[in-house]
Order: sequence, then C-alpha cells, then structure tokens
Amino acid sequence: MLRISMLVALLMAAAPSANAAPYDDMFLRSEERSSAYELEFAHLGEAHATRAEVRTYAATLINDHEAYSGALTSLAASKGIAIPSGMSPNDKQRLSRLAQARGANFDRAFIREARRVNSENLRIVRKEASRTADPDIRHFIEYFAEMDARHETAAIALSKNIVASKTPVVPPPPTGDDMVVVPPPSNNSMPAIASTRGDGAHDINTRTDGSAVVGRPPHNR
Repeated sequence: MLRISMLVALLMAAAPSANAAPYDDMFLRSEERSSAYELEFAHLGEAHATRAEVRTYAATLINDHEAYSGALTSLAASKGIAIPSGMSPNDKQRLSRLAQARGANFDRAFIREARRVNSENLRIVRKEASRTADPDIRHFIEYFAEMDARHETAAIALSKNIVASKTPVVPPPPTGDDMVVVPPPSNNSMPAIASTRGDGAHDINTRTDGSAVVGRPPHNR
C-alpha cells in the first residue's frame, strides 16, 4: 500500500498541470528569458571587469543563476509549460552595447545593469507571489527571492565603492604637530640699525661678536 501511494504521488508530481493560471505561465516564460540573459551578462562581467570585486560578484551570479535556471526548467516541465530558450532580441542588444565598454567604464556599466536587472526581477517576483495560488511556484519564489535580494544588496555596495573610488584623495593641509615650524631669526643674524649721518647714508660697523652694525662710523670732531 505504501509503495502504491508513493507511486501515485510521483505520478501526480510529474503530471502536467492543465489548470495553470495564465499569469503563472507568463511568469515562468519571462523568468526563463531573464535567467538566460543574466547568465550571459554574468559571464561577460567575469571576463571583462577590471576590478576584482566586480569579477567576484559576476562569478556569484553565474553560480546562482545556473542553479536558478535548472530549477526553473524543472518547475515549468512539471506544469506542462513549454518555456523558450535563449535571450530576447532586446536583451541581446543590451549585452552587445555593454560588451563595447572597456576598463572602469565597463565596471560602472556592469553594476548599473546589475542593479536594473535585480530591481526588475524583485518587482516581477513579488507581483507573482502576491497572486499565484500554485504552491510549487510559491515555494520556488520564496526560495529564490532571497537570492535576488542578496544580489541587489551586493550590487548597491559595489556601486557605492566604485563611485567613491572615482574621487581623488586630496590630503588636508597640515595642522598642529604636522605643521613645519619655522624658528624666528636670532638677534645675531639681524643687522642692528643705528642712526644715519646727516647726508642720509649708512655705515656698517662690526660688533665684537662678528655681527654687522649699520650706522654712522665714529669720527673726530
């Protein structure tokens, strides 16, 4: 009896669902297209990004979306929904434009696109979660929505770091103990100014310590 019950359960799980809601069908088809784009997008980032943290982020996207795509394909097959393979024409154009960027410009464009995709994914997933009555699709969304949220949080952090790195670091002027202290001149290094002669000229005498004295030389009356 137990073996029969298990067999029935397996058949029910594998049987196509003839009553899939139209929006469930649309959701799975849309997600397959999006996942195909995100995989190609992530591979491009891993190959062309100049910053190590951006390449690490791209590698995370690859690992997560390979698992996501496999689970999505299995879910659609269990519902009898034929999902398309490959990217949409619009996504191909986006990827082509991104591939033309180089260096730091590529890193910034890659993170901008990652934020756009993540934001759009979260919007679609939350909308589907609010209306689907299919427990399998609901479970799928609950499992992978956390993944999209992690991707978005990481992309925001990367965006802030990349923007901050564009600003040159200008050291502040020295203050306090860092300031160069210039000692005042000593008395011996300054000439002593004495009174002038009647004709306005100055004479320079020498003190006994070797410093100069500017003034009128002594003369006999």
